[in-house]
Amino acid sequence: MGSAFTAMSGPGPFLVLCIFILCVRVAYQQGCNCFECKNITEGVYKGSYYAMGDASSTGGCLYRDPITGRIIRACDSEATLADTYVYEQCANVTGPEICILPPEAADFGYLNRTWDGAREIQTSKVSYYCEPPKLVTGYNGSATYDIWCSAANFPQWQFTVGYNDLPRCM
Repeated sequence: MGSAFTAMSGPGPFLVLCIFILCVRVAYQQGCNCFECKNITEGVYKGSYYAMGDASSTGGCLYRDPITGRIIRACDSEATLADTYVYEQCANVTGPEICILPPEAADFGYLNRTWDGAREIQTSKVSYYCEPPKLVTGYNGSATYDIWCSAANFPQWQFTVGYNDLPRCM
């Protein structure tokens, strides 16, 4: 007995897959409902968030919680069943535009700090001097420890410990 081979009738699986991918891409490109402020009312992202810029600079709907500093992308088309959020447009909430004050040098055992007083994101730096023979705890042996006003920890200073502390100079 021979085996029978029949050709599949109708659209092939490849064509169905192509149509599915096209539909997903069209749905994705519908865009976001971006506002100056979104108040997320349910879920793990609950809170008020302010927009961090327009779509050309952020990729669309990038928000920051002014209290915690948490950054989220709240684009409707990116929500999934496992990661949904309910929101409402809110009155404009603004966040900090400069870093908080940097820690005092003496509070952590440093002799002094060099700082021009600026607290601008991405450009401001504070250098702390740990007078030898003392060393900065857990650091590379350098007598100078730098912190930066950075987007990574904004409005806190990058390379601080905890909320706004320095590693000890001992």
